[in-house]
Amino acid sequence: AHSDACVANLQLEKETLLKSIEESSNQQRELNDRLAHFDACVANLESEKESFARSIEELSNQKREFNDCLASSNARVASLQLEKEKLLKSINQEHELEERLAHSDACVANLQLEKETLLKSIEE
Repeated sequence: AHSDACVANLQLEKETLLKSIEESSNQQRELNDRLAHFDACVANLESEKESFARSIEELSNQKREFNDCLASSNARVASLQLEKEKLLKSINQEHELEERLAHSDACVANLQLEKETLLKSIEE
């Protein structure tokens, strides 16, 4: 009877240990699944990080190109502004010369008139 009780206890202990091993195995599988999921998430984040780094580099290059174009445009605007000022100065000088020419023409006409008047006076 004592042996039967010992065998029954050992059998119960064996079953308890088997259940414990099965539970541990299930927990280990669950942990492995969670670890695999975590590794996949990390890999995705690394991929996104690399993609963001490439996007940032592209944007940086575009910004540099834009700034170069802007500097070139600003230089061109400054050059055109200078050209405009020179043309305006030339136009002003042209108007001034036209006014002086008109004044000279008027003076010549007056002198011609005076000459004719003097010639008539001499004839008389």
